[in-house]
Amino acid sequence: MPADGETVTLYVASRLEEGLRASTVQRAVAAVAYRHKVAGEAVPDRMEARAVLNGARRQRLEQPVQRAALAVEDLRKICRRLMRHRTAAAARDRALLVLGFATGLRRSNLVALDLADLRFVPRRGVAVMVRRSKTDQEGRGQVIGVFRGKREETCPVRALRSWLAFRGEADGPLFTRVRVGGPTLSRLNPDTVNQLVKASVASVGLDPVAYGAHSLRAGFVTEAHNEGSGTLAIMERTGHRSVEMVRRYLRNSDPFACSNPLARAL
Repeated sequence: MPADGETVTLYVASRLEEGLRASTVQRAVAAVAYRHKVAGEAVPDRMEARAVLNGARRQRLEQPVQRAALAVEDLRKICRRLMRHRTAAAARDRALLVLGFATGLRRSNLVALDLADLRFVPRRGVAVMVRRSKTDQEGRGQVIGVFRGKREETCPVRALRSWLAFRGEADGPLFTRVRVGGPTLSRLNPDTVNQLVKASVASVGLDPVAYGAHSLRAGFVTEAHNEGSGTLAIMERTGHRSVEMVRRYLRNSDPFACSNPLARAL
């Protein structure tokens, strides 16, 4: 280090020849650029490396590996099971799953929430402050309004209240680790969200291999689309910057969910 653009391009070609997916190599290239930036070195030019990666994608016709969307019916089953346990861990897991589904937040944003980022609004729901996200590196922040749910098991407000009854009102992380003696004030790791989703879907008979933390975000996008929400409304919630990215999150969406463009013609 520092590497030049030619070195990065040769690295990309070598990794592709080893059989790695283009998406995997792209993450590695991003890591190389990040390490240069952290070290205060000039980031190597990656234009030729990107061209090689794009060519590999076209030649291989690689499809992105996508996690299945968590269907709202399955979320209800999971929450009903968790409510029967009446433990701190079950209350936390239910609140995390429901809030993750209702907000469409990434797992990193979910575990980054503090108790102070919640503001309960009587008869309406809860306002959630997201202070920083993948698409908001400057930290301008975003407030997401999460409405009360009609069903007890999947109501975000009631799920959060149930968890806070165990967690308490002390300042600190919203979602914390739970020990034998009860909740701690130690923040959850983002990987824990992934493990939690897998364990939860397995508990209702679904294949955990097909699911992960992103299943909550994909579930929100898919369900919102099927309920008739416009793409711009979904993007406002998820922070996506392009319509194409939103479409990638649609899993098993209802092809008739959108309005009929020929309603007055045929």
